Amino acid sequence: MVRAPHSHELIVGVRRDPSFGPIVMVGTGGVTAELAADTAVALAPLTHGHAKRLLLRLRHAQLLTGRRGVPAVNLDAAAQAVQAVAQAAAEHGELTALEVNPLLVHPHGATALDAHGVLSTGDSGSVLH
Repeated sequence: MVRAPHSHELIVGVRRDPSFGPIVMVGTGGVTAELAADTAVALAPLTHGHAKRLLLRLRHAQLLTGRRGVPAVNLDAAAQAVQAVAQAAAEHGELTALEVNPLLVHPHGATALDAHGVLSTGDSGSVLH
């Protein structure tokens, strides 16, 4: 398992809604994604600023911004990763779903540790890893 000092795991996902198009979700990720239920959503594509604001809307945002002597993660790198996932889904209509979990964010950047995508192929989807 990859770890970095003062790192936190996020989840970034996009699902294509038939009415609204790609909807981006960001939240606390890794093995605690379901336990924490800490997410924010928006329509794709996102600007860098919008992606950053999504991250700061999380209930656990203080884990990202630093507290009690723990340094902040590189919020710009985290926002850039969220923006890139949203952009990929917005530009590729054949993607019905795309998820990065975990996205490891730390003071020096962000690293996608696992990704999962679903392509539309008519009646059923093809899964990409």
